[in-house]
Amino acid sequence: MAAMPVTLLLLPPRLPVPIAGLLLAVVVWVALQLIGSRLQRDSLARALLMRSQLSLCLTILLASLGWWAASLIDPALLPLSRGGLEVRDGLITIGLVWTVLRCKRELRRQVDTYSQQVFPNLTQRERLFLFDLADKLIAVLVAVLIALELLRLLGTPTALLATAGGFGAAALGFGAKTIVENALSGISLYVNRPFVVGDFIRVPSEDLAGTVVQIGWFYTQLRDPERQPVFIPNGLFTTQPVINIARIDNRRIWIDFGVRYNDRELIEPIIAALQQQLGDDPAIDHEKMVAVHFVGYGESSLNLRLLCHGCDGDIATAWDLQQRLLLKIGRVVEEQGAEMPFPTRLLVQP
Repeated sequence: MAAMPVTLLLLPPRLPVPIAGLLLAVVVWVALQLIGSRLQRDSLARALLMRSQLSLCLTILLASLGWWAASLIDPALLPLSRGGLEVRDGLITIGLVWTVLRCKRELRRQVDTYSQQVFPNLTQRERLFLFDLADKLIAVLVAVLIALELLRLLGTPTALLATAGGFGAAALGFGAKTIVENALSGISLYVNRPFVVGDFIRVPSEDLAGTVVQIGWFYTQLRDPERQPVFIPNGLFTTQPVINIARIDNRRIWIDFGVRYNDRELIEPIIAALQQQLGDDPAIDHEKMVAVHFVGYGESSLNLRLLCHGCDGDIATAWDLQQRLLLKIGRVVEEQGAEMPFPTRLLVQP
């Protein structure tokens, strides 16, 4: 028993700080675990809580250890005006940034599922846009936190910040025109929203087309029909027309076909039969033009045209409708006793 007081005297005087930090980290870990167990398994709140559990507890533990260790260092070796609180605050800031980044990564991991939970009444396009915007805002928040903490630790005076800002403005004005243009255009894309992530767009002037994968601050990434990544400077979208194919309200179906010259008398029955069958198709929007016309005399055929619109803008639905109409045209032509021609040439030998 006499050895215990001697041992206590040999311990550093600030040892209770890391012990308190360890106990606090354990309490936070258990509390977050208990709260998470009461939340729905696949919910966003539970996912963010579990994702931040490790980083928060390690931040508490490392901040207490850093504070304790800094307080033991000889001021002659490392002058700390606040007795180690600078180290503690710096480690807390780093831990918070780490936690924010882990939550950001979790949001991007299951963006479809989480966006539907947060915005159940919005369309998928709107949900993806809002989550993409949140991702950018989190990145800005992290950058601001890091910058402010670095400036605080360095003790940067206000006059130096003003001078750096003046030089920075000059650099932006003279040497970074393209970067500034792309950055401002990126902001404009988020404000005006000519397209969002998931839209299929075309830039006719540049012969570019693809699905929007990511809208960055300076570049927008597309995935073209051949699955190749395409990176476009944002400034292009403010100077060139962009066609957002994803926002088509009704897909137009335009089919040209022909019959033989010998079947000229059967053109009107073919047109009448097709118009009747088009009127019975529920996948066709009958509030828009629905027509079948004889449009001209071809080299080897009498040319007809079928025109209608699908009920929505989904490309897969439009392809299915076009396939049914093509098969329907073939059956009607056959039922009316006509035939579709193929190009022929008549050779006359002298």
